[in-house]
Amino acid sequence: PATVRNPATLLPALSRKTHAWTDSTIRDDFPDKLRIAIDRMDAKTRRTTFRVIAKASAASGFEAAVRAGEHLVEQGHAIDEASVTTMARRIAAGEKPYEQSVPDLTGYDVFMKPRQPWERKEA
Repeated sequence: PATVRNPATLLPALSRKTHAWTDSTIRDDFPDKLRIAIDRMDAKTRRTTFRVIAKASAASGFEAAVRAGEHLVEQGHAIDEASVTTMARRIAAGEKPYEQSVPDLTGYDVFMKPRQPWERKEA
């Protein structure tokens, strides 16, 4: 029989003993950017991050939760419960994270250009 392993089951233990992260068997289950971000966190922030990912994992699955965390790290946002949970639900539902780092506002450029006097409408 094959061994079935769910990385989410170890998250509560990691939130209690944050220094165990460096030797944890689930480090490789985290995306690279998220793993590096967690490595740089202090113990309190790391504890909160593991708790947030554990809650999101329970609701949406481990894979969706860590992908949501990675997306937030890539965008430069903090890993908070509302953001991770919402993004994890969207990922679990099949939605891809928004890949643009900033919105495209070129459609609004027409409003920023001054009109010629003959183009203006009088009120």
